[in-house]
Amino acid sequence: MAHARHAVSTASGADIDSAGSQFFVVLGDAPWLDGEYTVFGSVTEGRETVDRLASVELEGGKFPEQPADPAETRVRTVLIP
Repeated sequence: MAHARHAVSTASGADIDSAGSQFFVVLGDAPWLDGEYTVFGSVTEGRETVDRLASVELEGGKFPEQPADPAETRVRTVLIP
């Protein structure tokens, strides 16, 4: 599977065995990630929620990718069929 918008993929650090518990959702087509990380699913419902999360205002300070208002991005439920 390709790293296309709404794909769910493994996240890993320098250690090859570090991809056991972290994942990310691709916000836009990212073909440069193909072959580097493994896509294991995709968001099939709630895509508008993913898009809304991607558009929140970011802090821009010490942690520039952190939301300015973390409560705005709190995920309350995840369903995996």
